[in-house]
Amino acid sequence: MFFDVNGKPVFACTGGKEFDNGKPVIIFLHGSGLDHAFWSLYTSHFALKNYTVLALDLPGHTHSTGPQLTRIEAMSDWLNDVVTALDTNSVSLVGHSQGCLIALEYGHRFPQTLRSVSLIASGLATPVNPALIEAAQNDPEAAYAMMMSWSFAQAPHLQQGSKTRTPMRAGGKEVMRGDISKQLAADLIACNSYQNGAVAAAGITCPCQVILGGQDRMAPNEAGMGLVKGLSDGHGAPQLDIIERSGHMIPLEAPDECRDLLEKFIVSNNPGVNH
Repeated sequence: MFFDVNGKPVFACTGGKEFDNGKPVIIFLHGSGLDHAFWSLYTSHFALKNYTVLALDLPGHTHSTGPQLTRIEAMSDWLNDVVTALDTNSVSLVGHSQGCLIALEYGHRFPQTLRSVSLIASGLATPVNPALIEAAQNDPEAAYAMMMSWSFAQAPHLQQGSKTRTPMRAGGKEVMRGDISKQLAADLIACNSYQNGAVAAAGITCPCQVILGGQDRMAPNEAGMGLVKGLSDGHGAPQLDIIERSGHMIPLEAPDECRDLLEKFIVSNNPGVNH
C-alpha cells in the first residue's frame, strides 16, 4: 500500500491484508540496499495471524519516494513520522542488519507505542569494510558480489527452508539487485557512521529479542553478544537465539526457524487479535 508521510509517498507491503490500525502492528525494517521484498516470506504469515503488517521501503528505496536518508537517526525520526501518520498503537519492530540500528534508535527515543523489538543479525554498531563502501560507490556489481559472498553461511546445499526451495544466493540476488547503485553506498555509510548504539540499547524498556547467525561474517557473533550486553544494561536481558547453520541473511537462510522464533516472541508480548 502507499500512504503519505510528510507530503511524500511511502510504500509498505501489508501481506495481502488491508491496513487496520485497530490491530497490533508489526513493522519490518530492511537492511542496506534492500527493500520490502526481503520480508516476503514473513508478511503474509503474520497478516494471517491477525496482525497489521508493514514491510516498509525506506525513503529512496524502490517504491518510497526519496531523498534517501543518510543517517540512522534521521531514519528513526522518519519511522516515528510513519507511526504518527498511520495513528498506530501496539507496535512490534522487526529489524535486520541496518534495520536493527533504526529499531535501536527508535526504541529509546519513541517508546510510547512500542511493545517489542526483534533484532536480527546486528550489533550495537555495524562497521563496514572500506573496500565494500568504495565498491558500492564506484562498482556496484562488485559490491553486490562481496555482500553475497560474505552474507551467507558456507554450505553449498543451503536453501530457503522447507516451504521454499530457491537457492540462497539466487534469493539474495532477487531481493537486492534492484536499485543497488542508488541505495547501497548511502546505506552502508549510514551504518558505518552510527555511534549511538550503546546509549540507545540501554534506553530501551520494552521486551527485546536478538537472533544471531552462527556463521555470520557481516556482523560476527562477538558484535551480536555486545548488543545483548547493551540491551541487558537497560531493561533486562533480551531473549537470545543463535541459529548455528545460518550466516547474515537469517530471514532468508532459515525462514521457518526465524519465523517461529519471531512469532512466539511477538505473540507473547504483543498478542494479535484472537490470540
